[in-house]
Amino acid sequence: MKGKLISVLVITLLITTFATPVLGISFQKEYNTLNKNDVSLDVAITTDWVNDWQDHGLLIREYPLDGEVWAYHEISADDLYGLYFTQYWWYDNGTGLEFKWEWSWTINEHWISSATWSWWQIGLDYGPGVGYVECLINNESIGQTNWYAVDNTKPNDPTIDGPTSGNAGTAYDFNFTGTDPDGFDISYFVDWGDDTNSGWTEYVPSGTTVTLNHSWDKGDYTITCKIRDLAHNESNEVTQDISIPRNRAIDFKFNIFESLFVRFPNAFPIFRQLLGFL
Repeated sequence: MKGKLISVLVITLLITTFATPVLGISFQKEYNTLNKNDVSLDVAITTDWVNDWQDHGLLIREYPLDGEVWAYHEISADDLYGLYFTQYWWYDNGTGLEFKWEWSWTINEHWISSATWSWWQIGLDYGPGVGYVECLINNESIGQTNWYAVDNTKPNDPTIDGPTSGNAGTAYDFNFTGTDPDGFDISYFVDWGDDTNSGWTEYVPSGTTVTLNHSWDKGDYTITCKIRDLAHNESNEVTQDISIPRNRAIDFKFNIFESLFVRFPNAFPIFRQLLGFL
């Protein structure tokens, strides 16, 4: 009983309300005329209603299938009285991102800050997936939490289909194909092996082949590709080598000149300099 009393006191001091998908608190809408730019927002996906919500830099928080996903929102303004606050729970279990649940209430006190936690064992209702919680005031979105993942599996290793040799300065097409075992959309990242990369591509449906092209100077290079799902869970890297030699005609001529220069090391100094044989 003592523990429960302390929890209630903490919630009161923080000007905090608590709700679950089973039971929500709701008041009649009495809109405050504040613009969304007048309201500051602090959000995070957490492990419970007290701990770890400070970790706002976390891109993704992982949960088991029966895990309780906690969402924390704090809004602040000069006066929140009459502000209509809403949480939208979005989830993708492999069939696309969909709206799953809403919790709303009107702030009926003259507060300058209001913190709210809500939780849901969403994996038990919809299976493995990824999602986030959106925050709205007066039905206008002002931000969202970081993503969360429930029983997520990393994507399968992608494949690379393209040439293994070519000419300097010529752009070549490469086909990259990857799949996600959970059916989530995926994004590709390609390192071309010459200190350049593609960056993460836009998300595409699992199994979609993405074609990118690139050109190199002469040399030998290793192309590296990986993919990630919506939860930023990454696959293993796969590689393919490509060799970009000198043009054969030029090489043939250079071989003749090189033989002459080796035989007559002190001859043709200017010509040697122009061709790089110093």
